[in-house]
Amino acid sequence: MTGSIPSGPRGEFEWIDRLVELLGPAANVPGGGVAIGDDVAIVAGPGGETWAWTVDTLVEGVHFRFDWLEPEDVGHRALAASLSDLAAACAEPVGALVTVAGPRETAEAFLEDIYRGIAALAGEAGCPIVGGDLARAAGPLHLGVTALGRCPSGAPPGRGGAKPGDGVWVTGRLGAPAAALALLAAAGDPRSLAAARAHPAVRRLARPTPRLAEVAWLAARSALHAMIDVSDGVSSDAAHVARRSGARIVLDVDRIPVHPAAEDAAARLGSVARDWALHGGEEFELLLAVPAGAIEPYVEAFEARFGIPLTRIGFVEAGRGLVRRDGRRETPLPPGGWDHFRVARPEPSP
Repeated sequence: MTGSIPSGPRGEFEWIDRLVELLGPAANVPGGGVAIGDDVAIVAGPGGETWAWTVDTLVEGVHFRFDWLEPEDVGHRALAASLSDLAAACAEPVGALVTVAGPRETAEAFLEDIYRGIAALAGEAGCPIVGGDLARAAGPLHLGVTALGRCPSGAPPGRGGAKPGDGVWVTGRLGAPAAALALLAAAGDPRSLAAARAHPAVRRLARPTPRLAEVAWLAARSALHAMIDVSDGVSSDAAHVARRSGARIVLDVDRIPVHPAAEDAAARLGSVARDWALHGGEEFELLLAVPAGAIEPYVEAFEARFGIPLTRIGFVEAGRGLVRRDGRRETPLPPGGWDHFRVARPEPSP
């Protein structure tokens, strides 16, 4: 076995780098280049068109629990995860495949309602479900969605195009999904669990909105140098952009917009809502690097049209890495978001 041996357990992205190394030429896509590394694979068609492919898997006990979310919510979230990846590639959905594997008893109890959740979002997003696979398996339910999108403006910005001088912006208000997980994990009995499930933060976790229309609107008005959806957390996803762009990103932490439901949950639990907004994932908002001054003229129109804020939370400069700015003080900011192989979320197992 070739390749460097890590000093400790590999994280998710160290595994991705290693698997790309093992794949070698098999990771190349038509037209040259390596597709692996962003949330989507970009493929140029023979007629000059550009396609985006993505896949996401939700695993019972890791990504969701049926005592925390309704099965319709699980279906919605499964499709939303892949559609959010298409949004981060400025891609219009063409269709999706859904794969389900799990025990017969789980399928009998939940599968129809899961598909109702998928069908509702598919109709809203204009993304037909064109096929998939069903399989019986021991263990928890696995729900995978592969989505195909068309990039009408050619190759999307991806994570690697941020340039010194760019502003770093984010859509929406952050922190509610992480707050929801904290509330659900803290519920110690059926009554408190029912109260947690009724909290607005859980609604935000259960029914995220892929920002397909929002990104199309922005792309029509401004160059987008780099983009990623906030699925792992602002700190982790901004670090991905900095790493792929070979640049330094400075985040003004005080400017990160915090969701009111996260503020309420923090008051109940004695937590810090801004930490959830900075490090919590499952947002499916968009983080963008855009030329200085390019988006500012459109902020009010964006917010009026979509009902969510568009906020500059930092900037890109020459250098490497990710730092946080508090007032005039800058300190290194280690990524604190989700990593399947290293970072623990609230324990999902009963």
